[in-house]
Amino acid sequence: MKCSGFLILLVVQFAWNDSVLAIETAFDIWNKFGDGGALPNDPERLNEKGISVLSPTNDLQNKNEGTITQLRNLLDNYVAKLLSDLPNTRKKKRRQGLQESLQALTGLGLSISPLLKFLTNIKAEEEQLVSKLNVQEEWKFWAAAKVSKVQESTKGLRTAEAVSITENFNSRYGLRLRSCVGLFIWNQIRFNLDLESSLNGLQNPTEHLIDVTEGCSSVKPKKCRRNVRRAIDGIQNAPQNLLNLRTKGNQLEDIQRQSNQCVDKTVKEYTEERVEVERQLDDIIEDYLESETFTK
Repeated sequence: MKCSGFLILLVVQFAWNDSVLAIETAFDIWNKFGDGGALPNDPERLNEKGISVLSPTNDLQNKNEGTITQLRNLLDNYVAKLLSDLPNTRKKKRRQGLQESLQALTGLGLSISPLLKFLTNIKAEEEQLVSKLNVQEEWKFWAAAKVSKVQESTKGLRTAEAVSITENFNSRYGLRLRSCVGLFIWNQIRFNLDLESSLNGLQNPTEHLIDVTEGCSSVKPKKCRRNVRRAIDGIQNAPQNLLNLRTKGNQLEDIQRQSNQCVDKTVKEYTEERVEVERQLDDIIEDYLESETFTK
């Protein structure tokens, strides 16, 4: 899939409470998302119902879930080992090193766990959103039935008019549904890219701290504590970074709720306006029958 010049020049702004959270070209996101990840509004990312396909976003989110689970298991297992080793550690400085490592790894685990719960909630809400978008399938069958009725009642002479009315009506509301979910999809991609970057930057320092702590038994107590403290420096900003991601996650949940509300409002207005459209289609049939009566 090629990236057009228009796409490269497109600038995406993520707004929250009238303030810009980030400004980034779509080409930047395209590159980070990989060759297989098309942008949500790309026509090639729409299925036959006109619903934005969320597979690339979900693939990235699933990958993040797997990374978090793996990292959390690593932390839980090693924290349990430290708790077991500490009572048998006699040297004061070595014990201090293990205690400081335990504190750092425990704090890291507590910061990571809520993100996994958040991703689970987002996925559940997303399933509801996609389910609501499937209403377009019913719209399509409704339009086909109404066009068929006009065709039969007017011997095909007014079919084109009925097709135009129903297609324009369904297309207009279909675009509104896409608009409802567009901001959520963009922010979901942005959040998962940021989360992926943070997790990738966290794995090596975490493993290094564990390796250094594990090596404490083979070095002098003072060196053990010094090595642990140096390793902790590599993850000292991690809890705050993860907290910032949780804040962004809360914003994403708010945007998702707004998307759901927007979809609900659009479907409600569609249902209300459809009564008028059906009246127009009935008028077409009535006009035809009256004209037939007049010509006889």
